[in-house]
Amino acid sequence: WNFLVKNKKYISWILYILALLSFLYLWDISNHAIHDTWEKAYDLLMFILFLPILAKVLNFSLVKKLMIFRKELWILMWVLAFVHSLQYFIWNSAYQFWELWFWVFNWAPTYLSYGFIALFITIILTITSNNYSIKGLWKYWKILHRAVYILLFFVVLHIFYFILWTQDFYTKLLKYWIPLILYIIWKTLEWKNIKLRK
Repeated sequence: WNFLVKNKKYISWILYILALLSFLYLWDISNHAIHDTWEKAYDLLMFILFLPILAKVLNFSLVKKLMIFRKELWILMWVLAFVHSLQYFIWNSAYQFWELWFWVFNWAPTYLSYGFIALFITIILTITSNNYSIKGLWKYWKILHRAVYILLFFVVLHIFYFILWTQDFYTKLLKYWIPLILYIIWKTLEWKNIKLRK
């Protein structure tokens, strides 16, 4: 797996190119394409969150090598999430963003409002994912980037409330909730510094 380390620059560029190519999704604003972008973004987010856990808890050498690409994977994830949002606004009318029902329906936040909050958090985290921000924010940088857990919370709410309006409820619920439950369990093991594999 030293191949990944030796060719980090080239692999990083491939991931950046994939991020740019993700904007091609904007040519297709069908329901299938809109769902495709958020599913890919969610899968990447979970993959990024699981990387440090797999490295510390299960002590996988491959995962430790993949950790060097977390920034590039995050940018790819963010672009897919951003494109997903743009697809929605193109598919619908942009003016709906200013309507009350976009944010609240029957006195409860909508899945759209949860998604918008999640997108806003990703923008902040993406803008500050560089060496200048790390140096400038100093110890506050880590505190800021713990907002990724808040992001996950709103992403899960966004998906959950959207699934309520779709068919095949239980299948989709298991698909997105099982990884989340595993993440919480493994994150607890990581915090307690418990290793399942030496």
